[in-house]
Amino acid sequence: MITSRLPSAALTTAALLSFAFAGQAIAATAHESFTSPADSVASDGFNNLTAGRITAAQLTAGLVANVDGSAGDTIFRKMSGGAYPASAGLYQFSGAGSTFEMAVADAADGLTSIVFQSYINISRGANGVDGLFETGYEPRLSYNNGTQFLTASLVETENLSYTDFFTGQVVASDPNNPNHATFTWNLAALAITVPVDSFRITFGTDTHSQTEAFQLDQLVAAPVPEPETWALMLGGLGLITMSARRRITKG
Repeated sequence: MITSRLPSAALTTAALLSFAFAGQAIAATAHESFTSPADSVASDGFNNLTAGRITAAQLTAGLVANVDGSAGDTIFRKMSGGAYPASAGLYQFSGAGSTFEMAVADAADGLTSIVFQSYINISRGANGVDGLFETGYEPRLSYNNGTQFLTASLVETENLSYTDFFTGQVVASDPNNPNHATFTWNLAALAITVPVDSFRITFGTDTHSQTEAFQLDQLVAAPVPEPETWALMLGGLGLITMSARRRITKG
């Protein structure tokens, strides 16, 4: 996982408060299905969102990441609905779906893309549960305190086996359950030409969705060497070649 940015003291304190249990901060590892995108400079992970780790009040107030090595830039909160921390993650038994927000007040300098990964078990078959694929619930991006609500420029899904919320039994991969979803906002592809200083991603989940984990990554373009750097590199390669030739000639 990318760990190139360190959380501020204030966010570190918030993390200890948000994910405290019996007086101890509880860290988690990233969800096994998640990957670390190339060029990520800040990665925040939210895993094991269970009743043993967080409360409904903390979920509404806002949580910072609990995954080891997280940057600590992202605040995750429930905005509306009845989803609550259950024994295996966030769950909602009845009523209208719930809405959530991932907010970053101080985005990475030179931000070029944002990648949001989710692991939510749903059933788009007989049960008719759509999770964040429900119409109007799909993740949307707003930036610089605006209300743009942009859909992702790229959406990728996987149908992975999972442990059933109620029975504890492993359920085989099902094409009706795209539980691992990755949403990417490429700022250039979305014609965003101004620097993005802050942003938020809003999304929703359907009833009976089993929400286990999230990860948010901020990406910047790899630096392009300056002409002077290229010249030094080429000069160094030339010296190495000349030295090698001399050794061969002497040999």
